[in-house]
Amino acid sequence: MNTVNTGPSIKSYKKLNLWFNFDKSNILQIYSGKVDIGQHISSTLALICSQITGVNYNQIEIIKLDTDISPDEGITASSLSVAVSGTAIKAASFTLRKEFYNYAINNYNILEENILYENGVIKDKLSNKSVTYWDFATTNEFKELEISDTLIDSEITEYINKNTQSIEIKTIHDIVTGQYKYVHDMNFPNMLHARIVRPPNYHSKFVKINESFIQILNQNNVKLFIKGSFIALLSIEEFLVVKYLDIIKKQIIWKDVKDLSNENIFISLSNNQKESLLVKSGGEAHQEKIPNIKDFDGSKTFSLSSEYKKSYLMHASIGPSAACAFFDENLTVFSHSQALFALKNSLSTYFDIDKDRVTLKHVPGSGCYGHNGADDVAFEAAVLSKEFPKNHILLKWTREDEHCWEPYGSASINKIKGVIDSQGKIIYWSNEAYADTYLSRPSESELFNFISFKFLTNDFAEKKSTPKTSAHMGIHRNLDPLYDFQETRLVKNLVHNLPLRTSALRTLGAFANVTATECFINELASLKNIDPFEIRINHLNDDRAIDVLQMLQSDMNKKTREIGFHRGIGFARYKNSAAYCAVGVELKINDDLEIKLNNAWITVDAGEIAFEGGIKAQVEGGFIQAASWALYEEVRFDTKEIISKDWDTYKIIGFDNIPDINTNIIDQKGLPYLGVGEAVAGPTGAAISNALHEALGERIKTMPFTKENITKELLN
Repeated sequence: MNTVNTGPSIKSYKKLNLWFNFDKSNILQIYSGKVDIGQHISSTLALICSQITGVNYNQIEIIKLDTDISPDEGITASSLSVAVSGTAIKAASFTLRKEFYNYAINNYNILEENILYENGVIKDKLSNKSVTYWDFATTNEFKELEISDTLIDSEITEYINKNTQSIEIKTIHDIVTGQYKYVHDMNFPNMLHARIVRPPNYHSKFVKINESFIQILNQNNVKLFIKGSFIALLSIEEFLVVKYLDIIKKQIIWKDVKDLSNENIFISLSNNQKESLLVKSGGEAHQEKIPNIKDFDGSKTFSLSSEYKKSYLMHASIGPSAACAFFDENLTVFSHSQALFALKNSLSTYFDIDKDRVTLKHVPGSGCYGHNGADDVAFEAAVLSKEFPKNHILLKWTREDEHCWEPYGSASINKIKGVIDSQGKIIYWSNEAYADTYLSRPSESELFNFISFKFLTNDFAEKKSTPKTSAHMGIHRNLDPLYDFQETRLVKNLVHNLPLRTSALRTLGAFANVTATECFINELASLKNIDPFEIRINHLNDDRAIDVLQMLQSDMNKKTREIGFHRGIGFARYKNSAAYCAVGVELKINDDLEIKLNNAWITVDAGEIAFEGGIKAQVEGGFIQAASWALYEEVRFDTKEIISKDWDTYKIIGFDNIPDINTNIIDQKGLPYLGVGEAVAGPTGAAISNALHEALGERIKTMPFTKENITKELLN
């Protein structure tokens, strides 16, 4: 008898009525602490609930996160939404149905064998008496129900209706018809539109503004707000703030406190002050003495060392960040942030008001995701709402704001040494990761992580990040490989005093770490002429991992390779605890060193399939994003400013380079849901890199694989 742990959410929110509301219009509403930003969480949670409760999918609504009524399930990140909230909804749905049956039997004198059940209604097939979930929800019994910390899997399975109903993704109709309302579309009476007047760079201090220009603004009903070096324009007419935003930049004098570094970023990563921690098996980091790299007898073993590099990446959200805020006695903020509860606490601290006077409501951002400018723009809107109370403030970032002021994914280096014996076993593995922090979300104690906090306070002092130690966190995510190597030496290096602002970008350090790991395995395999699939399978003790690789190999072998095309593979289990994913890529490279993707194969094991369409969309979307990182994306800057200000200067993948993608999802019925959203990124980077190596006969070790970087490495 297998038991299922209902997870951290249920431990904190045990009452059933904290998860469900039965609306008078015959709608079952679900409260979730996770937000849907296009990853189909709403559809997946509704489908899980529908399959267990028997309520029609179209009668189920996911309430957008509201910190006043929603359970706090932490940040929507790290591929945990289905694993955490999905498991919670599964447990809540099971409890609801089970107790509903008990209620009907005990209170309506309906024998269990006489129950006819359909779409939330129990009928007595003899007497025709009936009772609904909606009736049950009005009772004291319902209000007092609690969800168990553990459930018996076989009991849940009895209830699950694995129907094949064709479902429409929640909100998809409104999105594709242009009717969907984003935070950018919000409109209130007497609402003020706002824009921030950005300085030249992170370290620019306000000196003065042309006084005569202030008069022009006043005459045109444009409000000017200046506090410290934080400057904003506001008006009831949006076109006026857009118009004067460009003009005002020429009316302000700034003083640069310091320049951005002009040193090559990879030199800085290697040479700057750093904090080094030993990463042990299991993926936790420890402040212990780090052993020296070992040398081995070259007559019996083969040793190899490599260095893999990744440039700064940006979220590059298709729609720039936005937020709406309102302040009277209380503060209400409408935001697309993925960390609304943390943001609520941070705003409470900054404004020195009780937390129960601060409400955050999730409203999706158009093309926004991740820790882009979401928290920053919400903070800025809140600041302005406090200064202009009883007016809704709608603040939108510009394209340049989004590209130049969001927190980036850190540039990084992986320095790897491996030793393989004469039998083809990897007996030693050393991997040192060097990067800036991936975790600088604002918090109650770290308000300086809001980009505008330093300008409001004119405090430009450098703040050092603290190395995170929990398993697979930040820089060391997936530094600990799933493979069984005889001896490992894993080190995370948090490097300080780097030029650009960084924080959580999808997968954190896993994209670089998995790419480097999977490329270096191929390098070691080539020393002994071992097949790339064979060397991986020979170092795995996990049957599910082996199955994923073997299925990928089978799928790839079904398609004959054309002349001039080259293949590569990559594999990882995300965080060694989430989904297993193997990726194969087929590409060609022309004389101008342009890479064209032709075919891609993805095999994934994400536990029990809750919503196959959602998993497929997640992994294929993740593949495309990771391919864009590997091939094109790179934040450029000089000593004064970010140069990658728009789509011309920050290139992303286009439709003309999307390959045919064959996705194979393994359904592990009855097993826990495994987070899948970010699992494909690292294997994709590795597969492209390994295919490129086959094409060129040389290993290119700096991403992105642009003509510039390929040429530089080939010449060297």
